[in-house]
Amino acid sequence: MDETRTELAILDRIIEAFQRVTRIQPELDAQAMAERRGDGTYLDALLHLRMPNGRTIGPFAVEVKRRLDRANLGHVLLQTQRTTLPTIIATEYVNPKMAETLFERNIPFLDTAGNAWINLDDVFVYITGRKIPIEHRQAQAPTRAFRTTGLKLILALLNDQPLLNAKYRDIAYVTDVALGTITNVFKDLEQLGFLQTIGDHRRFCNFDELVRKWADAYIEKTRGKLVIGRYTGEFAEQWPDIDLQQLGAWWGGEPAAARMTGYLRPETTTIYVKPPAGRVQAKLGLRKNPNGNVELLKAFWPPNANVTQGDCAPVIVVYADLLAIGDDRTIETARMLYEKYIAIDRR
Repeated sequence: MDETRTELAILDRIIEAFQRVTRIQPELDAQAMAERRGDGTYLDALLHLRMPNGRTIGPFAVEVKRRLDRANLGHVLLQTQRTTLPTIIATEYVNPKMAETLFERNIPFLDTAGNAWINLDDVFVYITGRKIPIEHRQAQAPTRAFRTTGLKLILALLNDQPLLNAKYRDIAYVTDVALGTITNVFKDLEQLGFLQTIGDHRRFCNFDELVRKWADAYIEKTRGKLVIGRYTGEFAEQWPDIDLQQLGAWWGGEPAAARMTGYLRPETTTIYVKPPAGRVQAKLGLRKNPNGNVELLKAFWPPNANVTQGDCAPVIVVYADLLAIGDDRTIETARMLYEKYIAIDRR
């Protein structure tokens, strides 16, 4: 099932569940799929809500996300800012803890179980704790393209798109990815609508959605596995002058974004390092502290691919780091970073 059909299936189940639980009828405007947001991409959907007394409120933009959790919440919130309309998040399931988070941040949502938070116009609905019907509980394994090795390959190809048309053996050398994995990842990308092959020529499609899906998968499936530990350091004011490259390390997250945009004052210091990490810890005087504001992660990108930004991690990794933090300041900086460095590579 492709992405559009999946979104429509989720919306159909949401509409049925919400009407059954509340007697409020969500009316989907199918034409809205052709309406552009402020960034030139298209709305997932447009909704009006018809009340039991016949009154209709709206329109509301709808951001459809199959999965919603703390890992990708920042990314979803960034997408909701791309239209001037009030935006409702539509997803398969919102657990009670996530519902509380969305409630506290006044972020409207609907899910396929009938859970909802709506506080728009003079309509107030808050339903939580409902379970997805058994017949709709389907655990789907991630595709090979968006597992760690696939992410590494896609990262290199996004950074060097001419490499996309190189021989598999050359791609394998640059990316340090096995030939069989390259074949499988390319097949997955084609099936998902992110890669098109015409004759011997390959090109990326749906570039913005590919970047968003990469960031989601990195946050959810890979980033946590790369964490070496958290630390306390004594270099808070000196960090802009430190040359990490000589240590085999790169700034990530907030310090990298601050370097690239000149906008953010880092509160959390993220550093990617080629193991062993001891030389970085010693040079920066880092001390183990599970609550420290310095985090060290293993650099996972291909050693032969020129994907870093000077002494900063690859821009798409920095973008994902900011979304993983997910507060208003890092979401805004992620938007700036995307527009300045990533969107210009759209194909």
